[in-house]
Formats: sequence, C-alpha cells, structure tokens
Amino acid sequence: MDAKQAEKRVLDYLDAIGRGDHEAAYAAFAEDATWQTPPSLPWPGRFEGRRAIFDEYFAVDKGLFTTGMSSYDLETTCVVATPTHVVVEMTHRSEGLNGKRYETDHCLVFELRDGRIQSVREYIDSLYLKEQMLD
Repeated sequence: MDAKQAEKRVLDYLDAIGRGDHEAAYAAFAEDATWQTPPSLPWPGRFEGRRAIFDEYFAVDKGLFTTGMSSYDLETTCVVATPTHVVVEMTHRSEGLNGKRYETDHCLVFELRDGRIQSVREYIDSLYLKEQMLD
C-alpha cells in the first residue's frame, strides 16, 4: 500500500463513521486493533480489539452527544500520509446532552497494516472536553 492508498483508507473510514455507517467503519479496523486516548480522560486510556473500540470507546459518545454514535460532524483540516501512517487533524462539532456546544480540534495518528487500521492514537484537549461535556 502506498501513501495515497493509506490516506484513502483512513478518509473512507472517517467518512463512514461520520455518516453513521458502522459496518463500513468497523470493517476498516484490524480485528486486534487498538485505540489510545489521553490518560487524563475519565475512561480507559486504551481499547484493545475492534469490538472494544466500537462497543466501549464509541459507546461513550451515547452519554455525551445528542447524536450519540449515529453521526459525527467531522471537518478534516490536514492529512499527512506515509504507506504505514496517516495523521489527521480535524475539528469535531456536536451538541452535548447537557445542551452545551462542543467544537474542538483532534489529532489522530492512524497506523495501518495489511490495508486495515491497526492502531489509533488520539490527541485532544481533554480539559475542554471535561468542562464542556462532563461538568
């Protein structure tokens, strides 16, 4: 896989999760994929296996956002790709169940293996998330 193919795989995944196509988003991940979040967030910092990513990591959104897991407003602002890694800067917009507006930047580092997402490292402003969504 070259850098353009890796970039397309990740952007296709982001498009699928954005429109709520969980089947396509799920298929983008390797079975033993991992997702790592900042340790300052109030949930586990690492999710192991694509089932845990979808059943546990994304399930957190049901308790945060009005759209839950059904759709995401994600605006990709920068993508840098190699054959094995894709770094995406994006803005995530939503409304919290608490009525507060949520809009913040995320940086995701995707590692690919055999055409699937093997790992994701997520970098976000965890203080903003806590203040907007959890207080």
